This record gives sequence, C-alpha cells and structure tokens, in this order.
Amino acid sequence: MTRERREQLDRDAGGDDLEESAVCYLQVVLADEIDGVGRHRLMTDMDAWGYSFRLGRTQLWFEDDAEDARNWLLGHQLLSESGMPVFRLRA
Repeated sequence: MTRERREQLDRDAGGDDLEESAVCYLQVVLADEIDGVGRHRLMTDMDAWGYSFRLGRTQLWFEDDAEDARNWLLGHQLLSESGMPVFRLRA
C-alpha cells in the first residue's frame, strides 16, 4: 500500500454508499460480540458521534431501513442467514 493511500484511509476507504452502510450494519452486529458493549450501546454511541441515517436514529435505521446493507453483507458472505457474523475476511 502506498503512503498516499494510507494517508487517505482515515477519510475515505474507497467504498460506495452501500458498502459504508454495510460497514455500519456490521459494526452493530459485532458490538454484541464485545463484552460490555452490545448493539444498543453502540447505536446510542453512533447517534452521539453524529452518524446520519434517513430515519434519524441508528436504531430506527438498523431495524427498519437497513435491508440493503444486510443483503450486501449476506452477498459477500460476511453474515449468516440468521444475521450472525461469520468472522472471516471478505474475498
């Protein structure tokens, strides 16, 4: 990886909007795997950090407007059909 690429990653990893939504969705799912965190705390933190979703709060987005992000993760085999993380790198 070039130095220029590394310097840009803190601002833009190069994904499209759908991939960025999928990353947010995966963060919420993975939060349940961290003792003392959990999805509800993470979603509250995401709201406090200024994450912006069409429905406002992160929880509303996750529960009612994130099917495209979930489908992206399923399509890349990063979530199981039951919505659990599979803990492997994307091919």
